[in-house]
Amino acid sequence: MALWKTLRNCFQPDRKQLADVTKAADHDDPQLLATSNFWGQRAAELESVSRPTAWTDSPLVNSMYIHPLISGQPDKNWLEYIAAQFFKTPVNLALSLGCGGGGLERHAVALNIVDSFHAYDVSTGAIEIARNSAVGHAIGHRIDYRVADLNTLVLPEGLYDCVFASQSVHHIGNLEHYFEQVAKCLKPGGLFIINEFVGSNQFQWSDLQVQHAQSMLESIPEGLRQSIRGHGQKNVILRPTLEEMNNSDPTEAIRSADIIPGLQKHFEIVDQKDFGGTLLQLVLEDIVGNFSDQKQDREILQSLFDAEQVLLKSGILSSDFTLIVARHRKQPITD
Repeated sequence: MALWKTLRNCFQPDRKQLADVTKAADHDDPQLLATSNFWGQRAAELESVSRPTAWTDSPLVNSMYIHPLISGQPDKNWLEYIAAQFFKTPVNLALSLGCGGGGLERHAVALNIVDSFHAYDVSTGAIEIARNSAVGHAIGHRIDYRVADLNTLVLPEGLYDCVFASQSVHHIGNLEHYFEQVAKCLKPGGLFIINEFVGSNQFQWSDLQVQHAQSMLESIPEGLRQSIRGHGQKNVILRPTLEEMNNSDPTEAIRSADIIPGLQKHFEIVDQKDFGGTLLQLVLEDIVGNFSDQKQDREILQSLFDAEQVLLKSGILSSDFTLIVARHRKQPITD
């Protein structure tokens, strides 16, 4: 691994730029403040939870399903795949948008993808966790964390070698501004890499999705359907109402179905790995941590994976989760 460089020399010329783009991060907007608090609490939960609740957080789901679909190997995750395919040598400066608790940056530094990061998130709580974790891993000098609203963030031109966003773009309402800023801030030939939910806006699942997810849920033994958050047994797949979505987090999947069309106006997709979740997210939410590495549990999971893949490969359903590597277009596509 290359010798670590201090960020003092890397960041000093850009401190004013960083200050400028984070001026609007005080969260005077009640909706923005609610979102900030929600994701600060979520980041803290992820740091302390003993069993995964989200399907993408399960080591079993990752090794048996997600990793093979992306990298072809059960022990090689998406960022390791990206490192091997696109970063033979580390780049100087990367941007992380919607960094949350900072896991992506810590992993990318460890993989020698990048020498240093600028990273932004709307949640002050998440940023604090990310900063502390970076210091705890002795890389605090390599990552500059800032609070910012990504819907209004104005980025410097041609500063970054690459931009990363992991499960954050689906929280962006102003996608047009967001994609314009990402395109502007990249150096020529720079890559925009997103690991993202691109399914129905605000989780308004189709009737067909709900129908297949319900059948899948009923195939799971009752003992594995106990809510990890203490809500009893999971028996029904329910489509959330818009009111429920707006009350919990009004940014959740706000324009998720518009992400790929919006991205393609400014970027050329050079690699894309779909990894399902169209049914598995609905079915495994809040119960995935009940599955152990025992043969019986693995067989049940495998049957769920196979069922989803049959529907995806047949075209009956499309993948709700994808990994995309994109390169900036010289001229955006206009409507």
